[in-house]
Amino acid sequence: MADSTLISTSAEDRALDALVSVIQSTASPAAAEAQTLLLRRLALEGDVIPSRIPAPLNITEVGGYFNLLETLNQRQAMVDVIASALGLASSSARGLTRGDAPLTFSAVANDQAAGAAIGTAPATVLVRADLVASLNAVLTQVHTFGAVLPLYTAPLPPSLSSASDALEAIGRSLRLLPTAALTDPATDSLLLMREAQAGATSFSVFARPDSANPLTATLPEINAEAIQIDGSGAVAVVDAGTIRLVDVTAIAAPHGWICTPVPQPTSRNDLAWTRLVNVAGLLPGITRLRDELRLLHAADQIANSPFSTQLDWLWNGAAFAPA
Repeated sequence: MADSTLISTSAEDRALDALVSVIQSTASPAAAEAQTLLLRRLALEGDVIPSRIPAPLNITEVGGYFNLLETLNQRQAMVDVIASALGLASSSARGLTRGDAPLTFSAVANDQAAGAAIGTAPATVLVRADLVASLNAVLTQVHTFGAVLPLYTAPLPPSLSSASDALEAIGRSLRLLPTAALTDPATDSLLLMREAQAGATSFSVFARPDSANPLTATLPEINAEAIQIDGSGAVAVVDAGTIRLVDVTAIAAPHGWICTPVPQPTSRNDLAWTRLVNVAGLLPGITRLRDELRLLHAADQIANSPFSTQLDWLWNGAAFAPA
């Protein structure tokens, strides 16, 4: 029986070697496709680089790996470590198969700011292609009152290495133009303000409507306090009078865009108030960061990014977090 097994195994090896030799020496498109298939299966289904973890001798040792990783709160790495110990490709590798990202960024015409910020807004901003329609819906409503909503984005789409957080990495983050507010509440296109009332601590973004626009009269009058930063950098809360303004937060929210109220900024470099993010389609407990990243980025870029250990994180309604 032993000799028969050796002969059979040797015959199988020779057959496999012959098959590989044929594929290597053939230049047809079919052979090239077969080469790619074999390499992909080798990478995803076999032990290409030997593991530094000793092979487990029994199920108790496998359980020990689980217990250790659980104690270290490394649940994300658990499957990968066990796969490595067993000589298999990890689920992370299988989930990062090649393929072009289905989404791109589109250039959207930008609003120009008034007052001291005139000419500081870029002519266009880059927006994730599937979010363009919802952003245009917000802009259309703002324009109805003769107001503008100047935006700012980097000249290039967000890179995984430079993204400040997951929402920026997946193209769901924009910025309101920082120069469009905080200089002069009487002329700025945007105001960071709150209603003057006892106990109010946070400020929201409002857009200044055209006073000659008939629809402006339908807006409620607000006794407003606005943030103003002078040339020396001093931050003050000033009385903006009783005025009619366009509530950017209220208009953006039904279209999935969130402009969160913020505490009083400490300087012009405190840009938390400019953040505009889209959460439409992110389902709590269902949407994984992996799926959103693959909409925009190639698999190898994701694998080499700071987000490679967060692929199975789930959206919790406010952020992506470990499941």
